[in-house]
Amino acid sequence: MVDMLRSACRLHFPRICCGSCGGPISVATRSEYSSIIGTIHRFGKGLPPPLCSACSSAALTRKQGTDFLIVKSRRDHVAGALKRLHEKAKPVDYAKLSFFQSCLLYAALLAANLAPGERVVPPLEMQIDELAATPELADEIYARLCTDGIFLPALESNVDAYSLDRDTDAITVNIRAGAWTLADDLYGRSIDEILTLLFRRLDQPEPAAVEALWYLVAEDECKRYFVGQWERYRFAHPGVYSAKVSTTLQRYLDQCSIGQMWNVIYYAVKNLAALTQEGKHTPQHIYNMLPGSIRRYADYRLANGQSIRPWHRPTPAGASWVTNILLDKILKAGDICFEMLKGQDVAKYVEHLVTKPIDCAAATWFSTLPPSSARPE
Repeated sequence: MVDMLRSACRLHFPRICCGSCGGPISVATRSEYSSIIGTIHRFGKGLPPPLCSACSSAALTRKQGTDFLIVKSRRDHVAGALKRLHEKAKPVDYAKLSFFQSCLLYAALLAANLAPGERVVPPLEMQIDELAATPELADEIYARLCTDGIFLPALESNVDAYSLDRDTDAITVNIRAGAWTLADDLYGRSIDEILTLLFRRLDQPEPAAVEALWYLVAEDECKRYFVGQWERYRFAHPGVYSAKVSTTLQRYLDQCSIGQMWNVIYYAVKNLAALTQEGKHTPQHIYNMLPGSIRRYADYRLANGQSIRPWHRPTPAGASWVTNILLDKILKAGDICFEMLKGQDVAKYVEHLVTKPIDCAAATWFSTLPPSSARPE
């Protein structure tokens, strides 16, 4: 009985020996000591022995030193792999890039806002200007340029943005956190000369390449508008833009312009947002209704020959670089192309641009549209 009373009293706590130096360790509270097994709770069977404060500090210092050496070794390996990657990289003849590659590279360089003569592209997360309407498309553009050997991971970049497989010497890049270096030109062109070359290349559009770029940009603009509408009604969800919604929008971009698809999205989301106020549907049910709501709104008007009034193009100052380059530089008529140009007509429109004078090509094309497709006033 006396031993039990003493074990319950803080003044009579047994002293536990340090597992390193053997010195006594005072138990701070009753809850830390088990009188039945005579040890500290957090250092039970199978765990390392307890340490005094001095030995704990020394062990922590050694661990921090070991961690520093591990991090330094990892960084050295990544830096070495980056150096070998640059040594193996082949120069690029920027005059022979495809039209699609030229468009993406020109937009990426303008969005990066490089200083004169600078070849290191800052990380996407540090850039002020928007390359694309959504971060996902910006990541895809950088990934394509990296795959094509046009962008290389910069030696000056933070190596924490990369991971290395030591067996294969393969580098995994964090697209948004890593800096990039423009590959050397085969003929030693400067960055300013490359930009001039790309700018002139945009005046030689290829119908198939422009069509592919239009669909890429159009879906991205629709995605941003779609997510923006849900945020407007405070009903946003990370998975609201599902694969089914993406497929539905792609389907109707053949028959609708970007501005017309914004109209469809506006009313489809507005109607479903109204249903949420009734409280009869769960959020998941609303998400499942999204593709069907878009299809019903678009099919009803297309099947009955009714025109879909296009939403106007936002000010170019608030748009992304790749969108402005496509509409203004390549298609030559930004506002009207945003509102009236449909996916199925992009290739024909580009062929028309090539054969007609630039100053009147867009006007002559849209003046020949049927009355049902004419631009509303």
